[in-house]
Amino acid sequence: MTSHSTASAADYARQSAVLTLAIFYPLSNALPNVLGYGRQVGDQSAAGPELLVPYELAFSIWGPIFLATLVAAVIQALPSRRTMAIHRRTGWWWAAAMALSCAWSIAESFSPLALRGWLTALIFTPYVIAICVAMRRFSLEARGRDLAERFCSAAVALYAGWTSLAVFINWDRIFTEELGLLTPTTNAIALLAAAAGWICWNLHRAKGNAFYAFPTIWGLGLLAYDRLATDDRSQLIAGAAIIGIALILIAHLGARRHHRAN
Repeated sequence: MTSHSTASAADYARQSAVLTLAIFYPLSNALPNVLGYGRQVGDQSAAGPELLVPYELAFSIWGPIFLATLVAAVIQALPSRRTMAIHRRTGWWWAAAMALSCAWSIAESFSPLALRGWLTALIFTPYVIAICVAMRRFSLEARGRDLAERFCSAAVALYAGWTSLAVFINWDRIFTEELGLLTPTTNAIALLAAAAGWICWNLHRAKGNAFYAFPTIWGLGLLAYDRLATDDRSQLIAGAAIIGIALILIAHLGARRHHRAN
């Protein structure tokens, strides 16, 4: 499954960028510990007042995502994969997403509190677009390839799935704390509807990639649990999250059925 075209300087640069950023984007979360000041990213993500913040266990998915993307980055860095079209079409998008992840972590940890909400939301949006482009291209091209390429596709899909949901938590902070145009519950339901639409659209474009669907269902399931079983109760938000899970499952199954039919 390798290409016989000649490797260019851009191929070497792309492989190096993906591998380097796959190492550093999880480490960027630890900068406050290294430097001795700043806000802990994990504490900020799991402890916000927003109704869309799921049960804390949800954030444990970052461990498998970090590990899977690192292994995938090592795979794409192999000399035998340097000129493969699938990596040429996905690598720079994937690298851009990880670079923006580093920028997001820095903004979350060190930006002034008055600017943090807007900065993180505005950085997270192109970040998610970039990783979803990589995910869709992997999904379309990895089928029928060897196990290594399917693993790369799965790793990027897990990353894209979780961030496709997490980006709306950032915007919930803006809508609730900065703009205050609607009630917190109305803001949260509107953002859940937008998240479900974005995720279902990506599933359609990615032919029902199960590795993309899984983290979104994981996050929404733990959001529903948190709104029903903790002090911050909201049956409306829990119900909206459950409806979102149902829509994602329908979109996943529909996209796979459509792909088989064609």
